[in-house]
Amino acid sequence: MRKIIKHLLLTSCFLPAVVHAQDATPQDSGIGSDIVVTAERREGSLQTTPISVSALGEDALQQLQINRTADLMRVVPSLVVASGTVDPTTLTIFMRGAGQNGGTWLGFESAVGLYVDDTYFSRLTGANLDLADLERVEVLRGPQGTLYGRNTLVGAIKYVTKKPSDKAFGDFLAEYGSDNLVRVKGTVSQPLSDNWAALITGNYFHRDGFFNAEALNDKKYGDRDEYGGRAAIKYIGDGPFGVYLTGFFSHSENAGTIGVAVDPVTLQNARENIYSYLSPTRGFGKNFTYGGDLTLNWKGENVELKSITAYLRGHQEFVNDLTGGRPGNSPENGYLIGFNELTSDSKYRTFSQEFQVLGDAMDGRLSYIGGLYYFRESGYQMRQDYVLYTYDTLPQMVYPTTNSYAAYGQATFKITDAIDIVGGLRYTKEKKVVSGVTQASLTNMVLVPIGGTLKAKAWTPKVGVNIRASDDVFLYASASRGFQGGGFNYLALAAPLAFNTSFDPETVWAYEVGAKLSFLDKKGHLNIAAYRNDFSDILTSMTVPTGSSLTQNAGEARVQGIEVEANIRPIPELTLFASGAYSDGKYTAINPNSDPAKAGAKFIPNVAKWQYDIGFNVNIPSDMGTFEMGSDVSYISPRYLGGTNAPMTLLDKRHVVNAFVGWQPNGSQLKVKLSAENLLKEEYYVYGNVIGGAYAMRAPGDPQTFRVSVNYAY
Repeated sequence: MRKIIKHLLLTSCFLPAVVHAQDATPQDSGIGSDIVVTAERREGSLQTTPISVSALGEDALQQLQINRTADLMRVVPSLVVASGTVDPTTLTIFMRGAGQNGGTWLGFESAVGLYVDDTYFSRLTGANLDLADLERVEVLRGPQGTLYGRNTLVGAIKYVTKKPSDKAFGDFLAEYGSDNLVRVKGTVSQPLSDNWAALITGNYFHRDGFFNAEALNDKKYGDRDEYGGRAAIKYIGDGPFGVYLTGFFSHSENAGTIGVAVDPVTLQNARENIYSYLSPTRGFGKNFTYGGDLTLNWKGENVELKSITAYLRGHQEFVNDLTGGRPGNSPENGYLIGFNELTSDSKYRTFSQEFQVLGDAMDGRLSYIGGLYYFRESGYQMRQDYVLYTYDTLPQMVYPTTNSYAAYGQATFKITDAIDIVGGLRYTKEKKVVSGVTQASLTNMVLVPIGGTLKAKAWTPKVGVNIRASDDVFLYASASRGFQGGGFNYLALAAPLAFNTSFDPETVWAYEVGAKLSFLDKKGHLNIAAYRNDFSDILTSMTVPTGSSLTQNAGEARVQGIEVEANIRPIPELTLFASGAYSDGKYTAINPNSDPAKAGAKFIPNVAKWQYDIGFNVNIPSDMGTFEMGSDVSYISPRYLGGTNAPMTLLDKRHVVNAFVGWQPNGSQLKVKLSAENLLKEEYYVYGNVIGGAYAMRAPGDPQTFRVSVNYAY
């Protein structure tokens, strides 16, 4: 049966050649649509927004099988996303040469900002959950330090949720697939009166494990369970005032990041099957996040005032063998943990307040936006290590607090009907304080104090010019500065001196030119961007022989490249699409005392030279209903995860093919779809690391997965 399904999906790849033109209307949020985006904190057309933006509407997300954040890497140029080192719901996000490998730890912050609507999420823990009730996803490439601010050094990912409206609507999905995969989600919106409307959404996900845990005698190791919900209420009445209130929660439990043990010298896996886990440690990961936001606004004739208040709380626990275990030295020893069994318990809470004014003046020739922003985060994290099956360390406790203040403004002035100039500036002031205790050394079982204070100030300007050469040609050029705050080395293991060694903020000057072209009466689009990022005090991570994973300022670096996104609808039923990037990165003035310099590293971590995705989507009307088919193939070239370019951290190239077939009966809102991810059973890794010099692990990507789904919307 599986072979028949596989051949059916493969055959669908060749069907566009035999499809004939028929009358059909493309979906507004499908692949190739010029959808409305809010990349500049106000609504605008994707094709006239002077930023490199990948925008995926609800239909495009379904067609491309983007089910969670990590899937975005397949289709977004210059974006590299992987699961975290200890928990698959925690993300590692890099874009155009910068990112952060330590998203699990409260002291580290991402270089790519994560937003849900206008609310900033400072933590990447729990961020790789199932995507539900989304209207679209916008991925903004390049520094967004003027309008978005905190830690948008090289870009931002923005989830735009569905909003209540004056018309009732609903959307429901039920899915079953490989390894007992069950996925259910639903959204209902209903007007409550002439003035108010409400929305509620819920989602559930389960999948059995697909790892063979020999030491645990479990051939289906690695279950994942997730569920969550969101509720919103919105004022929809007449008048200048607006109110929008939301609340959400998400919960996940899993077995942590799982991988096969590897010999760090020969780079050979301990088992031929990449889905093997040798440790006697039963990993565990648990995330619970909840919060809400309130948006108040007032609209005048040419001006709008807005207040955005948000509050978030999160709790994460995990237990993980960072090296996947190892066989014992003799049969009676069985299986042993690797270098380190790591246990952590952390909580955090954030509060943010933003006041915003935006509008138009001078008969529409001047548009502007300005605001004030405050952010506070506090929490604690406990860490305990069991090292080399010998050292059971005392619990390390840290209590970090961050306070950030900012003021910003940006204006666009029309010199002529065809030419705009853009200018913006943001001032940020931050203070980070951390206190706590850690063990003096692996052999000295005494707790000693750690901590310190870091202060930073930054100006992040932007200048640019936009040219509307015609209705089908939009050109832009910009120069902007990005900023990411420094921090302490939270991953230092029983090493107070290493913990107290802080790293400085990282900055970048980014230069970009781009063209957004439409052709064939808007049936085709071609967006091209060329960029150059000049980093100062670029942050890089490495693992030292004691097992500590440290962050350093490695010096100056340059990452540059070209990005392309294209689509065409030659006939109403058929959409062809492609995206890709060429990137090149190098150190231009490396710090001789940094570990990358000592190791002779030549490559910037997580910069893939080549990256692309090519595919199609086709609708075939018939007397039985509309049949839909699609497929895409994604590729990413080899790249290093670690700053020292250790061979163990080199992830090989990978090709992944996804495909689907679907059917919608005539006159029905019901859709049935059969989809396949990793159709050709590509074996690849999403993470690799070496710890303690003699222990290493690789975490594989998901195996071939089939799904059958039923979707109903009204």
